[in-house]
Amino acid sequence: MALESSFIRTYWYEKGIEYGNPKFNSRFRVNAPETSLNPSFMYRSEARENGMMLIPIEEDLAKLDKAALYLEIWGGHPGTANKRLTINGRSTYYLPKVGTEEHNCTHSYPVIPLKITDLVNGYNAIQFACDKGDTFWGHFIVDNAYLITTLKNNHPDIEKAGLCGFEASITANSALNNGETIDLKLSCNNLDKISLVDYLGYYQGYDENGNSKTLDWHGFTKEREPKAILGIAEKVPFSISWDVSMLPEQNNISVLAIVHFKDLPNIAYISSVTEGLCIPEHEQESVKFYYSEDLPKPFWSRANKKSRCNIQLDIEPENIKKAQLNIVIWDGGKGNVENPFILNGHPITITGSGRHDVIYSKIDITPEILKKGSNEIELLSDTDHHGIEVLSPGPAFAIRFKR
Repeated sequence: MALESSFIRTYWYEKGIEYGNPKFNSRFRVNAPETSLNPSFMYRSEARENGMMLIPIEEDLAKLDKAALYLEIWGGHPGTANKRLTINGRSTYYLPKVGTEEHNCTHSYPVIPLKITDLVNGYNAIQFACDKGDTFWGHFIVDNAYLITTLKNNHPDIEKAGLCGFEASITANSALNNGETIDLKLSCNNLDKISLVDYLGYYQGYDENGNSKTLDWHGFTKEREPKAILGIAEKVPFSISWDVSMLPEQNNISVLAIVHFKDLPNIAYISSVTEGLCIPEHEQESVKFYYSEDLPKPFWSRANKKSRCNIQLDIEPENIKKAQLNIVIWDGGKGNVENPFILNGHPITITGSGRHDVIYSKIDITPEILKKGSNEIELLSDTDHHGIEVLSPGPAFAIRFKR
């Protein structure tokens, strides 16, 4: 994604032979070469997938400033190595390492800058590959993908849409004296052409998108829809209130808007970045994140094999004003286990229907169930197959406490 103001056009990967993308399995799967001859996996439908996708675009390449590829990735079997792709046989790109090689359970949403000369005005062939590494089956999944083209300012499609000279920025202010909310409002012309606005933030927080960064542009997509972003505004004046009450005090926060238009379904505008916002010190209180220092690798459970970790707290529970559990899982199913996730003997619901999807949760926790010192987390699934994975960076407590 471009971070300077610009118009972009996106082209999603579509499954099905009618799009040039035949399939043997319901998901887009990438396998290490050894899979083809492994007697345990070679006859499964997953092993028949070749890791190739076609994404057609209709672009005058001379009228583009930039290009990129965005991916929704389930990180694969822990230990899988060298996840990569080649586009149109021209350039090879390695996917950012987010801990899969170190046997963590992972997910990621990389934006990979491409050369414009990597593209063709037509069907773009993207070949994914990986190596077995030191796992039992080198494997990962691409749930969704799209090509991003950044249009030049004088692009004829922008002129045709009446958007020449369109500009947008964000105005911001603290809505409450104690700084628990920041109001964000779009400032632009041609408001009548806008359908909705996505707000994104660069700040210090929980790494919900799994790229190993806590100071980052936060958020990701699931089934093509934005998740864990600051908010979505669907009505004039396209404003939102961002609750920052469970984030640490910090300076130099940045925000931007992705502006969508009523009659241009695959064109959007990336606003200029508004910088220098801050979360002031909370009155007589502080907010801090606490992570596990003994996270299992991998942190998963299946076939009645229990997995555990601990989070150390240095606060007395009576001084905790509010507590939240942040956690991302790959929900392969809890089986017949009634309470698959236990914190200090108390069940907490983190799973869904077991449909093998990523679930990010922020769950309020009663401070009384927490302890100063070690807080034990237990994970259990009795499914024969995938079970539940806790994705990197693992569970974390956001604690707001009296100083």
